[in-house]
Amino acid sequence: AASPLPRALRVPQPHESTSMLALSSAASTFTVGAHKGLAAPRRVAARAAVAPSPVAKLQAGDKVKVKESVVVYHVPKSKGAAVDLNGMEGEVASRADDLNGTYISANLEIRVAFAVPDDPKGKTFIAHMKEDEVEAL
Repeated sequence: AASPLPRALRVPQPHESTSMLALSSAASTFTVGAHKGLAAPRRVAARAAVAPSPVAKLQAGDKVKVKESVVVYHVPKSKGAAVDLNGMEGEVASRADDLNGTYISANLEIRVAFAVPDDPKGKTFIAHMKEDEVEAL
């Protein structure tokens, strides 16, 4: 029995394939009822291999000292109080502007590991810094 409604507006019958039914509009077409178990195709953005930043002076493992007033609130055992990192020494843990060998823009490009003040176990915390806020030792 033929349905009086146009194909785009009628509900599919059990014997019909739902993956082929489409809703049409003036601007685009929408497919309804994709097969279960099939994943949508993944789109991978093609990236050209870009070298790390040529202006990077500090690399992971370098010892640094904070030369400007930088206030953070996430230092363990400070209970959320403001802690000024000026004068503290730490080690560059990694660079935030290097993603698997590809240069990406980062506002705070250096991740520095600092020792927690007055901690007998030697725990550290990470702070993101700009390269001009620290100096190499």
